[in-house]
Amino acid sequence: MKFIFTSLLCISLNYALTQTTKVFNLVSEMLLTHTLDDGSTTQYWGYGTVNGNGSHSMSLPGPLLEINKGDTVVINFYNDSPEDHTIHLHGLDVNQANDGVPTTSFAVNSQQTATYTFVAKYAGTYLYHCHVLTTLHLTMGMYGMITVNNYPDSTLIFTGGPSYNRKYEFLTSDMDLSWNNNTLSIPPMYTFKSNYFMVNGLSGNQLLNSTNNTVIANDGDSVLLRLGNIAYSKVRFIFPPSLNAVAYMSDGRVLPQSFSCDTLEINAGERYSVLLTPSGSVLPQNITVEYYEARNNNLEHTNYITVSSNLNTNDVLNNEFTVFPNPTISEFKFNTLLTQHILKIYDLTGKEVYQQPITQYSSLIDISSLSNGIYILKYNQQTLKIVKQ
Repeated sequence: MKFIFTSLLCISLNYALTQTTKVFNLVSEMLLTHTLDDGSTTQYWGYGTVNGNGSHSMSLPGPLLEINKGDTVVINFYNDSPEDHTIHLHGLDVNQANDGVPTTSFAVNSQQTATYTFVAKYAGTYLYHCHVLTTLHLTMGMYGMITVNNYPDSTLIFTGGPSYNRKYEFLTSDMDLSWNNNTLSIPPMYTFKSNYFMVNGLSGNQLLNSTNNTVIANDGDSVLLRLGNIAYSKVRFIFPPSLNAVAYMSDGRVLPQSFSCDTLEINAGERYSVLLTPSGSVLPQNITVEYYEARNNNLEHTNYITVSSNLNTNDVLNNEFTVFPNPTISEFKFNTLLTQHILKIYDLTGKEVYQQPITQYSSLIDISSLSNGIYILKYNQQTLKIVKQ
C-alpha cells in the first residue's frame, strides 16, 4: 500500500509540475486601419500584443490565445485608447471578478492596466471580446479566439475522443462599413446592417489566396477545425462530402452525440470543434462559408476557405502550364509546352463544365458562359484553382 500511495503521489506531483502559467500581454487601440478585399481601407478598434520593446502588434481579429487544459492563465491588459474597454472571456469558466463585464467586475480606463487570471478547466474553443457598449465595440473589431488543448493528451480533441494530426482556427465576423468609416458619428444600433464579411479578418480573394488560411488535408489525415462566430450574421459552413466532417464539441463542451455535418450552422457567439477525415484523393476544393442576415435569413455573402493537399494549388508542378489572368472576368490565356492533352474544368461539386483539346503552346480559353465562382482546372493530371468574377 505504501508503494502504491507513493507511486500515485509521484504521478500527481509530476502532472502538477507539468502545468504551467501562461502569460499574455494584450493591448487595445482605436482608429486602426484595416485593408479590405478591394484594396480600400477602413477603421477598426482592436486588440494586439505588447512586444518586448514596448511596441504593439495590432491585428483583426485580435491575437489567438492558445493554452492547455490545466494552465493558469494571466492576461495583462493595457488600454492604450481614449475609451474604457474590457476583455470578456466568452464561454470560459472564470469567476465574476475576471469575467470582463464592467457592471459586475471592472472596466479598464484609458491608459490604465489590469490583469485577468483564470485556470483553463476544459478543452475547447472560446472567444474574447470587449464588453463595454458590447454591440458597438464588438462590431468595430474588438474580439479574438481562445483555444484550450486537451493537455496532456494533446493529440486528442478531448479525453477519450478522436485524435488529430493538424488543426486550424477560423473565426467569422462582419462589419457595417458605414460605422467603421464614420466612427465619430455612429447611428443607433438598430440601423446596423452587415455589409462586409470576414473569416480571420479576410474576405473574398484575400481569404481564398491566403496560404495561412489554407487547410491541408490528405487521405488518412485527421484535421481539427476550431470554428467560432462573432458576427451578427448567422453563418453556415458547408463542407465537401469527401472531407467527412463530424462535429464533436460545441461551446467548449463535448456533445452528447457527435454528428456528421456537411452543413454546420453557427449563430453569434457559438463555437464548434469539427474533425475532417478525408477519403480518397483531395483535389483542390473549398469549404463554403455563407452569411445570413439574422433578422430575415437572407443570404448576404459567401466566402471560401481553400482545402488542398500538401501542394500549393496556385503553383503547378514542373511549370507544365500557366494561366493568366486568374481571377478572370471572361477568358484567360493558357500557356504550355506540353500540348496534345485535354484541358478540363470542373465545378466544386466535381462536375465537368468545360473541356478543350490543347494543340498550341498558347491558347485563349473563353469561360464567359460559366457562372461566377471557383473552379478546378485539370491538365495532364495537374490541377489549378481558377476564379471567374
